[in-house]
Amino acid sequence: MNIKNNKTILITIGLTLTVIATWLITGGDYYTKYEIVKEVVKELDQSDPLVAAGFYDNNTTTTETVTINEFRLGLLPTPSGPFDKHMIAVVTLLSPIWFITFILLLMQYRKTLISKKAELSVS
Repeated sequence: MNIKNNKTILITIGLTLTVIATWLITGGDYYTKYEIVKEVVKELDQSDPLVAAGFYDNNTTTTETVTINEFRLGLLPTPSGPFDKHMIAVVTLLSPIWFITFILLLMQYRKTLISKKAELSVS
């Protein structure tokens, strides 16, 4: 392996680690999300007539579904079209990078093979 190949592989590994770190920092979800739906515990208002009527089975808390605007990079995309914002994912970011790296390494290997063949034919 020559220096060019080593640099190419190191840059690709560095980009891969960066994308995976971003995935882990943003929550490590399976699918890319721009809105998070959560159930949160909510205290019941004692002045509420439904609480006074006993609709909540003597509990002092209930759950409420809320939507939080938060980006989470996913392993897999969930697009509804070819240019959807949900297309961004670990797979769609790393696949082209590794494909280009593979092609560059293959071209370098082929060039090395041709130059070795030329040296053998001259000798």
